Amino acid sequence: MNILIRDVHPATINKIDELAKQKGISRQEYLREHLEAFAVSDLHFNLMDRYEKQLEVNTMLLEKNAKKMDEMIAVFTQLMFDE
Repeated sequence: MNILIRDVHPATINKIDELAKQKGISRQEYLREHLEAFAVSDLHFNLMDRYEKQLEVNTMLLEKNAKKMDEMIAVFTQLMFDE
């Protein structure tokens, strides 16, 4: 699919051309790479946000489990030495 962008300032075009030349690629390829990266960046940030929230939940559950295990160990220890 093609995209046509009108009325782009010449200085902007010059800068894009310069950046593309530094990478050794054409303006078209440079712009395509950036447009594709832009299109998936929101998806990437949403995914990272979901992973961070899940990590927080997992950490909380691990802390609760560790506390319960400590309580169980204390009970077992007490039962073993009370006999």
